[in-house]
Amino acid sequence: MPILAAVAGTRSEDPVVSVGYDLATAYGDDLIVLNVVPEEEFEAHREEIQRIDEFRDYSFTQEEESAATISERVVDTTLAAYEPETVETVGRIGSPDEEILTVASTVDATYIVVGGRKRSPVGKALFGSTTQAVLLNADRPVVTVMQERE
Repeated sequence: MPILAAVAGTRSEDPVVSVGYDLATAYGDDLIVLNVVPEEEFEAHREEIQRIDEFRDYSFTQEEESAATISERVVDTTLAAYEPETVETVGRIGSPDEEILTVASTVDATYIVVGGRKRSPVGKALFGSTTQAVLLNADRPVVTVMQERE
């Protein structure tokens, strides 16, 4: 069963990938690195491309491929010293917490590895947290890698 590491954005290096790789190596499992693009971000990308070229369409599949490419870039940067052979990169579009849980279930992940940031109680109440939603709804162990505020 693989380890699922969920990354966000275009960060060049991500400790979530390092921890996921360490777990995969320790358990002799493959590592899947997932990047989820929220649907509203996809729609914004599509509108921007059509604004530039009204005859060009930007598909759901193209956005998922772009998200997977971002995952690949993060893996290449984070694990450059290791030259990993058993890492798969995946891109999805949708609600990040729902997509993380869906992919974890589909691949029957041993662990889900996600990033987290320290936030005040008010910040947690005002803003949704993908990490919190994954922790509360996962049916398998979740490893949270705490990161500095961005």
